[in-house]
Amino acid sequence: MKTKQLIAFIFLTFFMLAVSGCTTQAWYESVKQGAENNCRKQPPSESERCQENLNKKSYEEYEKEHSYKKSP
Repeated sequence: MKTKQLIAFIFLTFFMLAVSGCTTQAWYESVKQGAENNCRKQPPSESERCQENLNKKSYEEYEKEHSYKKSP
């Protein structure tokens, strides 16, 4: 029984490390892509307006702006 718990704990630890290994940049790009996909599902007139309002910043631009806001 203890062995099963230890294996489960080790598996969970590695799983959490693997999930946290995803970069912030990957999450950022994924969210942007999801927003674009949602815009494409809209009717043509709404899709154009939606596309115009999307975040067009690169991750590098986002990081610069984000780190600037954090600085005192």
